[in-house]
Amino acid sequence: MLEAIHHVRHPGTGPTVLFVPGLGMTSGSFAPVVADLGPDHDVVTVDLRGHGASPQPPLGWTLQDAAADLAQVIELLDLRDVTLVGWSLGATVTYNYLDRYGTDRVSRLVSVEMSPHLLREEGWEHAAFGGLDAAGALQATQQQWTDPDTYLTALVENCFAAGSEPEPALLRQLSTGATKTSRLALLALWSGVLTQDWRERIGSLTLPTLLVHGARSRIFPTEVGKWLLGALPDARLEIFPHSGHAPFLEETDRFVRVLRDFVGETARP
Repeated sequence: MLEAIHHVRHPGTGPTVLFVPGLGMTSGSFAPVVADLGPDHDVVTVDLRGHGASPQPPLGWTLQDAAADLAQVIELLDLRDVTLVGWSLGATVTYNYLDRYGTDRVSRLVSVEMSPHLLREEGWEHAAFGGLDAAGALQATQQQWTDPDTYLTALVENCFAAGSEPEPALLRQLSTGATKTSRLALLALWSGVLTQDWRERIGSLTLPTLLVHGARSRIFPTEVGKWLLGALPDARLEIFPHSGHAPFLEETDRFVRVLRDFVGETARP
């Protein structure tokens, strides 16, 4: 078994919430939310393999293996009644976890700013950036290999609402963490998410699900949240009017409040 990915537990007296960051991002992205959830939640953060403080992935490592890494942490810490919070590609990691390992240890899901299918095709309007096609995906892949720092810095900038001016210090902090991502991890996860299509099978995720989307997202500028709301059997949708791809950073207070309410309202008797 591979060495466990980097994880930090902030033990509290309440329900467990586990945060999974997106492509090129680290657990530090969730720092404001972790601080606000405070001692009344048992908060766990992870770094995907090849990201942040986690070990590098081996050759052949895949998006499905990232879900296995998540399962290893959950079992290692003996977490139960977990709320999984997946941001962007991290949400797809949680879909894969639930598809493979079920809901014995996970009670609810929070999917933050993700589409079930990233590539544009006829009849599908919810591609990444509103219109990512095969040529655009190949161009991104090439840049990830030849100039990953430029790719990741631009990705961080695109996380924030269209027309906004995020704090330079926050941009520097996120970019510094992102540019440490290994090329192998970046390419493995990117190629994995490009080839996964959850449109027909996402309805099998029957646990209570909170969908969080930014009204001014540059990554997913369409109403993909409404599509997901119709596809999932037990879901609710929260649109953050002043946010882009990172509502937990752009509207932190509201994000924490919505998350608290969701966990409380779906708590087991």
